[in-house]
Amino acid sequence: MPTIEIASLNSSQLNLDPPTFKVTIIQEGKLVSHRGLFYDFLIKQSGVIVHVGNPDLQNATDEGFVAGQIIDWAIEDGEMVIPQPESMHSSNLGSSQQFRFRFLKEYKEDINRILKIALKKSPLNRIYLLTDYQFGPENANQEIIYSIGNFWHLHDSHGLVFNTLYEMFED
Repeated sequence: MPTIEIASLNSSQLNLDPPTFKVTIIQEGKLVSHRGLFYDFLIKQSGVIVHVGNPDLQNATDEGFVAGQIIDWAIEDGEMVIPQPESMHSSNLGSSQQFRFRFLKEYKEDINRILKIALKKSPLNRIYLLTDYQFGPENANQEIIYSIGNFWHLHDSHGLVFNTLYEMFED
């Protein structure tokens, strides 16, 4: 299952009120992802990271914190091939099977609210939305999307790409 995280650069706190969101959120004052795809990039920076998870994870800890229930999986057709235990030692762990996604409509408002608060609280006016998904593209990607409005336009028109860090710095 994918992880979805929003980073607010150089901010010290976002003061998000978790019960006011449909999605589950965990806020941390150090830019460390729950997964490793963007670890080296994030660790060189400071700020607050918000881990966005399934609505039913209100009492979850870092382990098993995923966001598969807020994703519209219907954007791409195709059958997933789950690697078998004997192939887990090979280089193919199932990557490059799913590329594009959208958020389900009922969670877009929550994501938008977090993005706007993260941007407002960032002294640099710079935020990231990043995903890490085992079955997404094999290689990580970074894309400057400029604004939250551009982000939603891309989301609605073409979908977002898994394993991509989207950078925004104006509203």
